[in-house]
Amino acid sequence: MQFNKAQIIIIAVLLSLVGILVYLNFKSSTSDYKPEIKEIADAKVYQFDFDAYLASVKDSVSADVWAILNGEIQKADSANARLFELSDLARKFDSLKFPLIGAHYFSKLASRINDENSWFNAGLRYYEFAATSEDTAMQMYASKQAIVAFEKVIALNENNIEAKNALAICYIQNDLDIMKGVQLLKDVTKRDSNNIDANYTLGMLSMRSGQSEKAVGRFETLVKLQPMNPEFHYYLGEAYNQMGKKKEALKEYETFKTLVPDEGAKKNIEVTINNLKNSN
Repeated sequence: MQFNKAQIIIIAVLLSLVGILVYLNFKSSTSDYKPEIKEIADAKVYQFDFDAYLASVKDSVSADVWAILNGEIQKADSANARLFELSDLARKFDSLKFPLIGAHYFSKLASRINDENSWFNAGLRYYEFAATSEDTAMQMYASKQAIVAFEKVIALNENNIEAKNALAICYIQNDLDIMKGVQLLKDVTKRDSNNIDANYTLGMLSMRSGQSEKAVGRFETLVKLQPMNPEFHYYLGEAYNQMGKKKEALKEYETFKTLVPDEGAKKNIEVTINNLKNSN
């Protein structure tokens, strides 16, 4: 299956959602194997100020570069800014490794053009930043800006499933509106019952809330769609395990062991399998 850039980003965020769910007390029933999860840093308690952040760039670049940037910022922020000025400045900040500022100017560009592709591009840039940022306040800010952009996309084209998937993750990832995110994902699966992104997220949320039977349904679908994906077999095993379906769980764990390339993961799941076999 071929994935475009948007789908790759969405899948990456979905995978990172596993860590978020664990952080929010998602725990499997009896398994000893746990996928490697990056610890989430303590939340930084402050209100992110985009204008202050933009001004702080002055301290991160040379005086000559800042003089050029500052002049271009003045032009881009004016009411009669040209489209190419917004686009060029956005790309310049991207090249200088300030993607959040780049997303800001791509969003300004989208508000001028006001078409589906421009808003989707701006939304993805905010979305990608939120997925990779370790600063909680910046992540929250980027997620909210991504929501604005993706809602514009859906207003222009309600059939844009990628935008709905991404919008749902934005709502869910920072607990902004989990139920709204769930409803968006359910709408996606109504339109496309085999949508991998939506089924994965709904399956993980079902695991988190203890709705094991619903999780089984989601991961059974995913296993049918991608039978060689070890992660899907692992979580299907987890869901079966939570339901007390020992035989079915063992089958999925064994399949996971044959598919996962990491030797450490193989050893850990073997411990889980042996413990489950020896349990009452």
